[in-house]
Amino acid sequence: METQRSTEAGVVPASVGRRAVRPQDEAKLRGQYRFAPMLHAEDELHAVTVRATVARAHLNQVETSAAMKIPGAVTVLTGADVPGRRLGSKVQDQPVLAQHEVRHFGEPVALVVATSPRAARAMANAVTVDVEPLSPLVDPGRALDADAPEVGPGGNLVTRLRTRRGDSRGKHVVRRSWRTGRQDAAFLAPEAGLAVPQADGSVHLWVATQDLHADHLQIVRGLGLRTDDLVVHHAGIGGAFGGREDITVQAHLVLAALHTGRPVRMVYNRGESLGAHPSRHPMRTEVELSFDGDGRFVSLRTRTLLDGGAYAHTSLPVTAIVHDFSAGLYRFDSLDLETTTVYTNNPPAGAMRGFGATQACFLIESTVDAVAAELRCDPVQLRLANLIEPGEALATTGQPLEGCADPRDVLRAALSVPEPQESPGPGMRRGRGVAIGVKSAGLGHGKPDPATAEVRVTTDGVEVVSAAMDVGQGSNEVLCRVVGHHFPGLPVHLRTADTRFPTAGGSKASRQMMASGGAAARAAERLATKLSERAREKGLSVPLQWTTADLAAVLAGDPPSDWTESVTYDGPSTSADRPHKAFQIVAHRAVVDVDELTGCCSVVQVVCAQDCGRAIDPVAVEGQLVGGTVQGIGFALWEEREVDAAGRQLTTGFGDYLIPGAADVPEVVPVVVEHAHPDLAFGAKGIGEGPLVSSPAAVAAAVRAASGATIDSIPLRRAATSAGRVLT
Repeated sequence: METQRSTEAGVVPASVGRRAVRPQDEAKLRGQYRFAPMLHAEDELHAVTVRATVARAHLNQVETSAAMKIPGAVTVLTGADVPGRRLGSKVQDQPVLAQHEVRHFGEPVALVVATSPRAARAMANAVTVDVEPLSPLVDPGRALDADAPEVGPGGNLVTRLRTRRGDSRGKHVVRRSWRTGRQDAAFLAPEAGLAVPQADGSVHLWVATQDLHADHLQIVRGLGLRTDDLVVHHAGIGGAFGGREDITVQAHLVLAALHTGRPVRMVYNRGESLGAHPSRHPMRTEVELSFDGDGRFVSLRTRTLLDGGAYAHTSLPVTAIVHDFSAGLYRFDSLDLETTTVYTNNPPAGAMRGFGATQACFLIESTVDAVAAELRCDPVQLRLANLIEPGEALATTGQPLEGCADPRDVLRAALSVPEPQESPGPGMRRGRGVAIGVKSAGLGHGKPDPATAEVRVTTDGVEVVSAAMDVGQGSNEVLCRVVGHHFPGLPVHLRTADTRFPTAGGSKASRQMMASGGAAARAAERLATKLSERAREKGLSVPLQWTTADLAAVLAGDPPSDWTESVTYDGPSTSADRPHKAFQIVAHRAVVDVDELTGCCSVVQVVCAQDCGRAIDPVAVEGQLVGGTVQGIGFALWEEREVDAAGRQLTTGFGDYLIPGAADVPEVVPVVVEHAHPDLAFGAKGIGEGPLVSSPAAVAAAVRAASGATIDSIPLRRAATSAGRVLT
């Protein structure tokens, strides 16, 4: 493993493609890294959200007099303080604080501010919310009925997508119904932030987020501010997985700081965190796949329904991803696909790692296994016979599969790892399952997706400036490496910018290496070329390994502006017929033992193979493959934010939201496939979401193989064995 060399001017990054320890990891291991909940300011106040305890109601009044009698009380803010203002990244439909109506359990209705956290909690408990409860809409299957309560603006339809072509039909048909649950991001550090008023009347906000500029836009729009009234800064993030893509504490903090004129701090507890940010969209779908006697797929029909909850959040793009990848990587003569998302009074759904591709993969891969069972053939061979080839069009969008490995090679890579040799224990049955998935990388669908990076050369080394959020995926290290590649031997320092610097776009859609990495690499290449040319002009040699002394000689007499290069990159371009920038192709093989008596599942081994294009930081890539796979195991077996028939969320913490613990995590083997994308810097594609796309389907398939049970929904505690035993 390569050691990153430290100099007086900074750290010389490891080479692209070499294994090394990231410098910031040591600070985290030593407890020296400052996560957002650790931020404080002098003379700070503390805010707590008051939330609705019913899923649907008329909101008559928020009574605050008792709360203001609490020692340390400062103020109580309600919807009347921000009338008519709305938040929303895609659709502006969510009030900053509820006014006139409650649309879901846990909706913010008031914000209390006090001199201490204890006083703020006491104030929150003393606020009385006068509501007239109404019958909630909790069944998405009823959302479009004529007599359904209206939740969304103008009705309950968020969006509906259709793709129909061809009329061929195979000789045989399988029909299945599938469901997926309400998975949570379950990041370890809860939502937190600090808003500090400035002498010029502006507010500076430090917050753990996936996208500084998107937050800035939503806040100024939601609070009616001017652009210059707010500056958003990065704060240390303890995981994200899509759960920090939407607004939670941000607007409330700025609102409180503006009203009090003092710094205001917020930190959610675990129960509030689990209810405040959106979950994965629950899915139910009816699938019909026809095929010929030799196993060749002919037609696919789907009717898919997603529960978007009370507000739109990211339902529009999630629906598009579910729809685009419902046919997976398979060849079909005919398609009849319909994907619908509806409003309900359930807690809102939104971005979650996989972003719809996870649900789509479970849909199609489970159906493929059903075809294999019908034909009594090998599920792997059935897949190999029906997968499209590189350059061939994807069934749904018609976009050619380009810039990535052959799906068969990725599947074979997952199968190449030896299975565990030890036999299952007494009373245990062993099953094996495979799944192959596909997910886009980058926003796509013609949306602007720019990232700006600036590279500066000084006599001390190289500085990279970017507003990209490192949410744990390692984008900081990647930026340093791709820039350092062009300045071998020189220290590279990264400065994470605030919203006064141009956007890097969000740390979402597996895009930061492609977008910010692409911008930084291009800026560095231009500057390195200029540096070499300047050295030759001065009669100096161009060293293979630069030193700061070499730099001083070349830069002598030049103004600093001569050695700054800024690049905004937004590529590869997308369009209606090429909606996706790049593809993540991933395959999993799972080995699971199931107890014959109790139905309990024990995951023995999971292999994850993924085409990453080029592994800039191999250790980080392997970490992504392992971590995403473990999240997929959790989704397949246990993870569910449960909501009752009244629309109330029952899940309150990690005592009842069950994520895999150390004893539950099996051997996870990452297999990195490298097929360089010709249009991306270093050929590297985004890889963050892929490991959670096909892992749940593979685990469910292994349980089916071991138990003989009909596993038609995940997490599996929602499914029973043929004997009626619950698989948990």
